[in-house]
Amino acid sequence: MNNVTAAPYDIKIAPAARQQILVLPAKSQKMIFKIVEAIAINPRPHGAKKIEGMTGLYSSSVEHIRLIYKIEEQEILVLLVK
Repeated sequence: MNNVTAAPYDIKIAPAARQQILVLPAKSQKMIFKIVEAIAINPRPHGAKKIEGMTGLYSSSVEHIRLIYKIEEQEILVLLVK
């Protein structure tokens, strides 16, 4: 897993999510990293949705890109990019 930023929350990107990011066009990758930077500061921004029935799992979307991530204490794990 890769550490992305030094903000209030430590961001880790799961290997599967990293692979999903790497195959996207550069514009989409930039959008993803903007989302990641934002959730490192505020993991529950306006528009983020808690995934029902799953402890600590949230979904955040911009245009056609969706991140699924898990919040644990001061760490956020990006699990999936669609």
